[in-house]
Amino acid sequence: MQLPDRFKKCAWHIVSGLFLALPSFSQIPEPPKTVQSPNNSHLGIFGDFEVSLFTGKPEITVSLQTLESGPVSLPLALIYDASGVRPDIHPGWTGMNWGLSTHYAVIRTVKDAPDEGLPSSPSEPGYLHPPVRNALSFGAADWAATAKLENLGFNAPSFDMEPDEFSFNAPGLSGKFVIGHDGQWKVFCDQAVKVELISSILTDIPFKPPYWTGNLWNQINNGKYNPTMQGFYITDENGAKYEFGGSTANMEFSIDFFNQGKANWICNSWHLKSITRHTGQSINFSYERGSFVAQMYFSIFNKAASVNGGGFFGCGNWSSLINEYGAYNGKLISPIYLKEIVSDNFKVKFISSESTELRYTDDVFTTYVNKLVNAGASKLDFLTFLHNCYYPVYNQSLCNNPAESLTQLLAKLKWRKLDKIQIANGGGSIVKEFELTYNNVATERLMLQKVQEKSGYNASKLPAYEFSYFSAQGLSLPGYCKSHTDHWGFYNGKAIDVANDFNAVASYGNTHRTPAVNKNIYRLGSLTQIKFPTSGITKFWFEPHTYAKEVKLKRWEGVDAFATNQVAGGLRIKEIHSYDPASANPPVKKKYYYLSGFDPANADTTSLLSSGVLGGKTQYYWPNYMPKPDAPNATVSEQIFSTQSVLPATENSLGAHIGYTNVIEWASTDGWNVHTYSNFENGYADSAPTGFIQPGSTPYQPYNSNAFKRGKLLALETYTKNGTPVAKTTYQYAAVGNIADYSARSVKTALTTLCNTRTYCYEGTAYFINMQKFLPVQHVSVTYDQDSPLQNVVSATRSYQYWPNGQLHIQGQPDSKGKEIKTAFTYPSNQNDAISIAMTAKNLIGAPTSVFKYTGPELAPVGLTLRNVKFDLFNGFYLPKKVESGIGTAKPMSMTTDLEFLTYDSRGNLQTYKERNGSITKLEYYGPAELGKVDLLKTRTVAEGSALAQSTAYNHKPLIGIESSTDANAKSLFYEYDDFNRLKSVRTGNAGGTVRKSYCYNYSGQVVECAALAPKGSIAASGLVLLAEQALPVTLVEFLASKQEKKTILKWSTTSETNSERFDIQRSQNGKNWFTIGWQQAMGTSDSLKTYLFTDASPLQGENLYRLKMVDNDSTFSYSRLQSVVFDTAINIALYPNPITVGENLNVLTDDLGKIANIRIFDTSGTLMHESAPARAINISKLPSGLYMVQITCTDGSISTHRVMKQ
Repeated sequence: MQLPDRFKKCAWHIVSGLFLALPSFSQIPEPPKTVQSPNNSHLGIFGDFEVSLFTGKPEITVSLQTLESGPVSLPLALIYDASGVRPDIHPGWTGMNWGLSTHYAVIRTVKDAPDEGLPSSPSEPGYLHPPVRNALSFGAADWAATAKLENLGFNAPSFDMEPDEFSFNAPGLSGKFVIGHDGQWKVFCDQAVKVELISSILTDIPFKPPYWTGNLWNQINNGKYNPTMQGFYITDENGAKYEFGGSTANMEFSIDFFNQGKANWICNSWHLKSITRHTGQSINFSYERGSFVAQMYFSIFNKAASVNGGGFFGCGNWSSLINEYGAYNGKLISPIYLKEIVSDNFKVKFISSESTELRYTDDVFTTYVNKLVNAGASKLDFLTFLHNCYYPVYNQSLCNNPAESLTQLLAKLKWRKLDKIQIANGGGSIVKEFELTYNNVATERLMLQKVQEKSGYNASKLPAYEFSYFSAQGLSLPGYCKSHTDHWGFYNGKAIDVANDFNAVASYGNTHRTPAVNKNIYRLGSLTQIKFPTSGITKFWFEPHTYAKEVKLKRWEGVDAFATNQVAGGLRIKEIHSYDPASANPPVKKKYYYLSGFDPANADTTSLLSSGVLGGKTQYYWPNYMPKPDAPNATVSEQIFSTQSVLPATENSLGAHIGYTNVIEWASTDGWNVHTYSNFENGYADSAPTGFIQPGSTPYQPYNSNAFKRGKLLALETYTKNGTPVAKTTYQYAAVGNIADYSARSVKTALTTLCNTRTYCYEGTAYFINMQKFLPVQHVSVTYDQDSPLQNVVSATRSYQYWPNGQLHIQGQPDSKGKEIKTAFTYPSNQNDAISIAMTAKNLIGAPTSVFKYTGPELAPVGLTLRNVKFDLFNGFYLPKKVESGIGTAKPMSMTTDLEFLTYDSRGNLQTYKERNGSITKLEYYGPAELGKVDLLKTRTVAEGSALAQSTAYNHKPLIGIESSTDANAKSLFYEYDDFNRLKSVRTGNAGGTVRKSYCYNYSGQVVECAALAPKGSIAASGLVLLAEQALPVTLVEFLASKQEKKTILKWSTTSETNSERFDIQRSQNGKNWFTIGWQQAMGTSDSLKTYLFTDASPLQGENLYRLKMVDNDSTFSYSRLQSVVFDTAINIALYPNPITVGENLNVLTDDLGKIANIRIFDTSGTLMHESAPARAINISKLPSGLYMVQITCTDGSISTHRVMKQ
């Protein structure tokens, strides 16, 4: 296939013009080529990026359940889009602005034409096909040169020149990808994922083109529509393969609503079919195809042209002819709905039904339908798939005389609502379900009112989550297509008068598309309150967006500033209040301000300008747009009007039309947090397109986007309520990966034949689609002395380097002596041995195979420690074989084997491993025949093969938790659960044995009493057996304690738990006497990262020492390392440096030195080693190395104690 010379194109243009129903406005927004179903529309909102204060949109989630299959975690939650109500977007099956977290799919935005268009198709051959890409030759050095763009412009109807953009989301993954000119997928994702087509062979669409309408697909493709891609494999960095599509049962399609007889069905989305771990276990998703739905929109356009200054004229397809066809167009959509999720150990069913919600009224359709009928067409010709005689089964006899009225045909459009979510174990027994309640009335949009958990064993129910929405007297949301919207699709309170509103095209935008004046109009239908099952309430206050800067017409030229704040559509969060109505405690309040120049010491939140930057100008009328004419000395001027409200040029990094450079957060329990984000104004503007040929410019012209660089946190500053600085963290970022490897080339073109003339006009813009990652390369944290913030500052800097795929390569951070310690990570994708190459082919690259800690430069490092993980092939799976470590500066470093993984079973579960001391542990698991328990631990035997071998056996209640455990001495613990699968009691002996532990719960109106404990009893000690030290039941990877106002926040994380019961949180002031101040239920058995939080609301004055007591189900336990937090109600004191590694002084950081009476230092035996009057610096040069207790006595008699280590 070759690109024809532009001077040989005339005949082809005449033929191809027969296939074009609408004009091509290259730089002006056109009617969308695909429209997503209501559920997919919400996926586009939730799936792209993590929500940030940068857009003013909070993340509002109602978590229902988390399902796990090995390392794959599947959260089941309802997610609310808090950006505002768009009245012309139909709600999904969970109600207006709500989406379901398990709605996973690859969704497509068609650019130019669908990528898979056949080379022989009557429309443009698709960019996916190598002959098309070869003909376009975007890899050439002159791909954006003027001569090249001119030739491409003349070939605009012949080829698809822009790759489609695909967005995806899956559990723990989200991103986007495009096909590059080199045929490689260019992927943007936080993880180093791999994208592949399921097959290069296209699959047939499940619809048949009608033969009597002149549909060209019936003639050229054996009576079939253009086939579509079968779908995609996306493999995460742990080798888990996510299959999207795979068959048409997992795809959604759309077609032009008023041209069903002649248009082509296009695949909009490929839904998640399965998740398959690299060891073969899978989670499968199944769907059911629902009735057709529609998404209608305003589609009015008009164009006139003038050549060489002559009079303006129009051609046949340059106008939507509103007086004849009306103002509306749209898409017919064939949606699918999630029906079931199945894995070895759980099944989730989604039960839905037809809703009776607000529908489109017939008048949205009648003008267009009557025009076609009066022109001699039958409704069967253009509303083909709404006729019972044609779809789903063609009946020619009925189609010979179709008698269905427009009202009857429109009744075939049916939307659904999700009624129940049932969760069952692997054997199919329901363990719980969630019921969803809606308003579900014909006069209102579908709105979620309640979600209630119900027991799977009886009729018991927990109190519901209840939702409230904003309403105002005299105001209501309009019907679909009954009102104008603002530039961004939000309700502005301006009703439509089709006969008159579109006549004054020059003033249309300012008259009808501006934001609402009444703030209550913005809030109509938005969430105001969630009442939780525990009776707690959270209230939300939203307000309109404001901005004081706007991106210029040519967005790469900077921003325009305003002297006053301007209003933009949509909502941002203003306040959040959380409280318990039954408690006398005041509500916890958070307030948000979006201001430039905010000073916490002089907290002015009323007169400052907004920090918002509007992401692009809006425009509907172009009085003098200039394309490039064919004749060298000719000039062409065009007058264009278009109502399309979709603004591709107004994207921000998080998919919003506005972004805030500074966001200030105030909390009633804390002080001020000031966030600074990357934005257009502070160095992250877009770049000019690589090349373009048309003289005219519009806000919609393609450009080289830097959206992926915006919305990144540049600084977080923390202040007390009176404005004193507490801490500051700053970040620097860099693009990672060679742009040639992580970008796609694209050219947007258009060709216009000026009727009754010999003139052609063409347009062409070349631009990059950048898929690089933008990652932090430096992190500087600063802590201020509260007595003298500007003089006494503690600072620490961390640096980061990355491999080209975005994986961390080198991390640097200083030690206490100021020397930089670096850690280098190596992955299978960075090595060339046979095992690593094979693992890379499967994308098993997430776990580092080498972690090297060193000092000095990379070319001549001085080693400190090295840890290697060796992999090998076991039963067809690449799994860890050995962990070894070394220490010291000698080269090569002497390595010691820490763990050897000896055998795995056929499902990739570890069976036996050997520790450094030679002790072998054997693990046994439940198999596939034991429904609901597959791959769960059955027995654990320590000291396997020795005379000291002892085993512990486990039984599980499918999907609930451990049911019993029996130790080596035949002592058993039984776990009892209530109707809602919450742990109720722990018994000894058997299921009817004595209650040793009891748990009770207090939901609103449902107090569950604790079971009585045995008041007395005796425990006989077993015989003493000495065993080699074994691995702890809990692998604790992090335990942190931090001070937050007058509370201590404790956070810890585990990566592995075996038979763990709970964590006791213990506190001490002297390190000897410990008191349990609370506990947290452990996960039991887990091999994935789990994070726990605990708040000590009443810490003691002075130093508080914290530790975790990690208790196993058999009552064995171990302790964590200690953490220290110091509190003093009268005075804040900190000692620095600690530990003391360099210098002679111990510095005392305090608010007021005058409040200190004396300072004494004791060694661990209690001997007084130093005593002095108050001083900022204490000379400790004569103290030997060791641990010391520093006792500071204040003038009010209070004493604070601090541990200090001198090295």
